[in-house]
Amino acid sequence: MDLRQLLTFRTVVDKGSFSQAAEELEVSQPAVSFQIRSLEERLGHRLLDRSGRRVAVTEAGEVVYRYAKRMIGLEAELEREMGEIGTRVAGRLVLGSSTGPGEVLLPRLLGAFHAAHPDVRVSLAVSDTQTVCERVLDDELELGVVGAARPQRGLVFEPFVRDELVAIVPPGHRLAGRGSVGLDELVAEPMLIQQEGSGVRSVVEAALRGSGVRDRDLNVAMELGLQQSVKAAVLDGFGITVISRLAVEREVAEGTLVALRLEGPGLERHFFAVRHAGRTPKRVTSAFMDFARAELGDMAAAMPSP
Repeated sequence: MDLRQLLTFRTVVDKGSFSQAAEELEVSQPAVSFQIRSLEERLGHRLLDRSGRRVAVTEAGEVVYRYAKRMIGLEAELEREMGEIGTRVAGRLVLGSSTGPGEVLLPRLLGAFHAAHPDVRVSLAVSDTQTVCERVLDDELELGVVGAARPQRGLVFEPFVRDELVAIVPPGHRLAGRGSVGLDELVAEPMLIQQEGSGVRSVVEAALRGSGVRDRDLNVAMELGLQQSVKAAVLDGFGITVISRLAVEREVAEGTLVALRLEGPGLERHFFAVRHAGRTPKRVTSAFMDFARAELGDMAAAMPSP
């Protein structure tokens, strides 16, 4: 369907004459007549009755007029929205995250992002690193933030923010007065570890191997879910755990948990944004990444590439 013909037809009906329509459209009157005749031939119906200086709309013409207004309106709406793509941020942002950034950091970032762009509807799903990566690969999530860059075909990892791992104990624990603790000292403590697939667990296991501590040397009291589970168990006095500092900022500030710096290499934690390699990021996703980089400053810029 030629929208120019529909525009000409609508204008003739609105103006009530071919001559006034030609003046409005800044074309010749024969050109208007040609467009109307072509439209009638295309649709197989007479749309206008020409009697005297005025035109009358036929029954078929009334139907076409209704649709012409809607189609021309949709064209204008399409042009407007396409023009806003580079400036207006709107739509739905569905983000997946591992528990480290998902419990504290991302809710703050997403809240600030929504305040800056109120037309964005934000959704955050928190699970382990492996699950987030799988959901991004399956197109269930457009973007994820995870605690380990695991090279995988079809995924792209980008530096997001740096964090460090700490040991946490209750305030009354014998180690609570210490500012730091060595990895080798963890052997003597009942340990609470996170489930397989956790980014924290992967980093801790690698650091332990690097310091000569074998997994079987640990006194594992319980293997629990994710960070919220091990935090609760530490609060109840069942053991100590190694966790992302970001995940315990609130508890440490409130004095319900004590964070101890871990001595040894390999205990700085890097968070990465992960996206599907074969997909062009949506405007809202790119806008969030730009916003996050600005908010987090050089914390991500100083990270190594995966």
